[in-house]
Amino acid sequence: MSNLAKLVRVLGVLVLAGGVGIFIGWMKSRDGDIQPIAVAAASNQQIVNIAPVAMAEVEPPPAANPIRVKRHKPDSSPPPPEVSMEWEKQLDDVLLSDADANTKADKILAMIPTAPTNAQVELSQHLVNMVQDDHYDGAAELLTNSTTPAAVSTVLMNDLLNRNNTLKLPMLLAVASDNDHPLKDQARNLLELMIQEDDGTNWDQWAASINTWLQNNPQ
Repeated sequence: MSNLAKLVRVLGVLVLAGGVGIFIGWMKSRDGDIQPIAVAAASNQQIVNIAPVAMAEVEPPPAANPIRVKRHKPDSSPPPPEVSMEWEKQLDDVLLSDADANTKADKILAMIPTAPTNAQVELSQHLVNMVQDDHYDGAAELLTNSTTPAAVSTVLMNDLLNRNNTLKLPMLLAVASDNDHPLKDQARNLLELMIQEDDGTNWDQWAASINTWLQNNPQ
């Protein structure tokens, strides 16, 4: 290596060393100028917790009241005491009177239409105990009337089974042939059982069959 090259190399090292030294000195001179960043201490103030605001409850609108249709129910309440005592007293007066059985039956029969429903059944029971076969027209009219309460008609029909055949069979035919009568089916069944015939709804044929049976079965 030539002496010139060695010289240039040495000078380069010296220049580099000098530059480093200058830089270090400059950094030292800056130490007093740089202030550390102060971090503020935590505050002692309490953190106020804000409670969530409750949503106001909104009440639903009141339900519309349903429209109720008033239905009139039949009055099933018992009759006032004075009404009950009235018909009972009348019945006692009839039963304790000195009149004959048919006269008593007529008076009891006249009481039935205006008596309370529960009283009509009891009155009809007294009626059948009093009325005779030869005075049965009023009882027959009550039995064959389709508007007579079924309970009253049942009392009369049960009693009719103990009557004379010449009275019993025509009365059963009158009830059976009335489409509006509540006991029409029972009356027809009894006719079938008694005369052993079934003429359906041919009521003229039923009448003929009954007449034939009565002729063959005299009392």
